[in-house]
Amino acid sequence: MVEDAGNAQAKALLSELYGHVEDISHKLAAADERNRRARARGNSRRDPIAGILRRELYEAHRLIDGLHRRYPQTAPESRRLATGHPRRAVGAS
Repeated sequence: MVEDAGNAQAKALLSELYGHVEDISHKLAAADERNRRARARGNSRRDPIAGILRRELYEAHRLIDGLHRRYPQTAPESRRLATGHPRRAVGAS
């Protein structure tokens, strides 16, 4: 099966976005842990980086969702079935 350029680009971008989500998630976990330790010491000041990371994480997920909507074949099968985009059989048009 020949893949069109749009699908190939979407898959490449999704791969990068998933890696970005993983990196942000690790950084966010560390920032949240720092905030928990600061609260335990009685410091009520929150590290603003956690909010910035959350916004970046939400944006990355928004982009991923948009790519999955535009290119349903790039979405995980469970999502395709839930949104009514079943996997096509090979050779189906």
